Amino acid sequence: MTRKLITCLAVVCLAISAFAADDPTYRAVRDAKPDGRSIALTNFTFERDVYRFTLNGALHLLAPADGKTFGAVFIGQGSYELRPAGAAEMRQLGVYAADPKLEILTDTFDSAVFFAPGLIDAAQKGSSVAQGAPGAATERYQDYLNKQRKLLTTNVHVRVLQDLLNGATEPMFFAWLDGKKHPPAALIVDPRGAESVRLMGSGLGGEQSAMMVVDSNKGGIWYSSRLKSEVDAGSGVVIRPLADAEHYLIESTIEGAKLDGTTTLTFTPAAAIRLLPINIFSKMRLSAVSYAPAGDSPAWTPIAWIQEKDEEDADAAVIFPEKLEAGKKYMLKAAYGGKEALQNAGDGNFYVGARQSWYANVGTFDDMATYETRFRVPQKMQIIGVGVETENKVEGDQRVQTWKSSGPVRVAGFNYGRFKKLSNQDKDSGMTVDVYTNPGTPDIVREINAALSAMSEEGYGGPGFVKIDTGRLAQSAMADGINTARVGNMYFGPLAHKNVSITQQSQWSFGQSWPSLIYMPYIAFLNGTTRNTLGLNDAKDFIDSVGAHEFAHQWWGHQIGTHSYRDEWISEGFSEFTATLMLQHTMGWKKYDDIWEQKRRQILDRGRGAAVSNAEAGPISQGWRVENWRTPGAYSAITYSKGAYVLHMLRMTMFDQNTGDEAFIRMMRDFATTYAGRNASTFDFQRIVEKHATPSLKISKDGKLDWFFNQWVYGTDIPKLTSKLEYQDLGGGKYKISGTITQAEVSDNFATVVPMYVHFDKNSASKLGSTVLVGNSTKPVSFEIALPKKPQRFSVNAMHDILSR
Repeated sequence: MTRKLITCLAVVCLAISAFAADDPTYRAVRDAKPDGRSIALTNFTFERDVYRFTLNGALHLLAPADGKTFGAVFIGQGSYELRPAGAAEMRQLGVYAADPKLEILTDTFDSAVFFAPGLIDAAQKGSSVAQGAPGAATERYQDYLNKQRKLLTTNVHVRVLQDLLNGATEPMFFAWLDGKKHPPAALIVDPRGAESVRLMGSGLGGEQSAMMVVDSNKGGIWYSSRLKSEVDAGSGVVIRPLADAEHYLIESTIEGAKLDGTTTLTFTPAAAIRLLPINIFSKMRLSAVSYAPAGDSPAWTPIAWIQEKDEEDADAAVIFPEKLEAGKKYMLKAAYGGKEALQNAGDGNFYVGARQSWYANVGTFDDMATYETRFRVPQKMQIIGVGVETENKVEGDQRVQTWKSSGPVRVAGFNYGRFKKLSNQDKDSGMTVDVYTNPGTPDIVREINAALSAMSEEGYGGPGFVKIDTGRLAQSAMADGINTARVGNMYFGPLAHKNVSITQQSQWSFGQSWPSLIYMPYIAFLNGTTRNTLGLNDAKDFIDSVGAHEFAHQWWGHQIGTHSYRDEWISEGFSEFTATLMLQHTMGWKKYDDIWEQKRRQILDRGRGAAVSNAEAGPISQGWRVENWRTPGAYSAITYSKGAYVLHMLRMTMFDQNTGDEAFIRMMRDFATTYAGRNASTFDFQRIVEKHATPSLKISKDGKLDWFFNQWVYGTDIPKLTSKLEYQDLGGGKYKISGTITQAEVSDNFATVVPMYVHFDKNSASKLGSTVLVGNSTKPVSFEIALPKKPQRFSVNAMHDILSR
């Protein structure tokens, strides 16, 4: 082992792959092929959670690893049934399959690959194992391996090896098949959560059953859920991560666009483990890995790692020589390097592409840890990092910078380039806001100017040249940051950290927020004249809100995380709502009301190429899964806009003419404080809302808000509200209001607290009170009221209080 490590350092290209594949069990799993053993199956049925398979043919077993047969190739006539657990997943599956009446998804196949010890054991109990030539099974398995490398780009063998080395009372079930009716798919039931296969990204919240369809058009997660038994019981097991990170020391050197680094991680295993998956960008190639019991003077031991070709199934993992003890603290050191994690955008502009995996880690966003990041960069360049800068010095032709988080955070990020700094310590919010802009001109602007020049030369009368002065516009970014900090403090309470860096990046229209660090899209630093030159006037609303939205993630997404993708609206919807609050406080109620009309239209709109409207695509609780091949654009409309609208509706319902937002602010501050440093779910938020709910929200007999959240977060109905209201002047400043209010296009139990308004002129509306409508119904209205002056008219829902058609 030691000799091979020395060879690796001396002859990198040859030794890395040999050392990486040094574990014999991994090599046995990776190289396994059908070995001639087979089991004949006749009307064999196998059930695992929501899946039921029927097989007629032969199960060709793969060569064992560590004495265990972990996989097989089936050839014959097979079929499966998928019976979704719960109405929501049944509806979502119907959207994907283009069958709104679907209750059971079925398909047939003539071959399949199974990594499923449970299925193999069940098959062996009913039939004997025969010996012979594997025949077509070898070809079918090789076809799967090619798809794993080139199509899935996920090393499923790492997950298989995890069960073998770590031990599993109930191993993973994985089936790959190409159906007759539906595109190729992976069907998964994983006790460690389907995301452990790393086929579907992260953030599934421990949902164990999934169906991942792989297709350029219809691909996506068609099904994902907790086990049916857990759904039926209303509760389930908590799946803890294999390793709980405590501290990251990340040391990086940047030359050009190449980044070389070493991550030293202090962590605690949740269980006895030999294999630990790690996250790192596939182009960042591991070169050495070692571990040690935690201590001031760790005794490092080199260990094996897994990392296949960078453009294939390159998921990484490390293998310890023996099982680590659960609850004991260890350290892991990984060295790596590569070019494509950092992109050179020209003239001193760079952007980080692999934002969650530019460094080796065991989980981001879900797992909080303290961070120290050290950088060596060319002397004229600069790093803007997460936390507080504790060192910035020049050594020869290099700049050395160190950034430290002030407490546990969810992820480490940085921006890199040549920057000018504008700083402001705001006394009202207690925040120090720094804005960093790049004086250079990125390649994309050069390309635009070249195109405009060509248009002019060809007689098209080109619109001129784009001139960038981002430094002048840094003041605007600063104002947005400070205003959002003030509004956020007012409504949600102060942040734990007191500094935020807003940095320009070269990606055109993509912003993102990290703990104390914000990437602003390049378009946000362009003035109105330049946007007009580029034909980007439609981007004004985005530019008005993007800074506040990304700043708001300091509360929603970083200080308070989300439990799973189903709760992602707590990050994105809450941040979108915060941006509207900032615009209301800086631009007035008219602007605020206009925003909700825009969002209402977006939610009800049908995107280009969509089969259904965004509102019908699915509920907020489907998270990013609400957008699929039949519902393009639905994710933004539902998670961002409808998610924000839920908060707006709560705010408007709780609003009091005398105390204003007082009740709403108490509620939001309580939520932000209670779940600071934690991952909150929709149910967690509901409990806080119920704690602070005003009488106007407590319309059910039990006083709970299941009615509200079932309708607006877990449902898709949107009411149509109309009114016919007239008034009679009774004299002496008194008026009699009479008429009807109607709700339509909803289910029978859909309840709405409908607000009523009086208008004294065309530019004002004052709320009089509210009434409750249930289902498709018309309610008579008759009451007398004293008013300060003669009204023009009466209406309902005048301030977009309720999302309606």
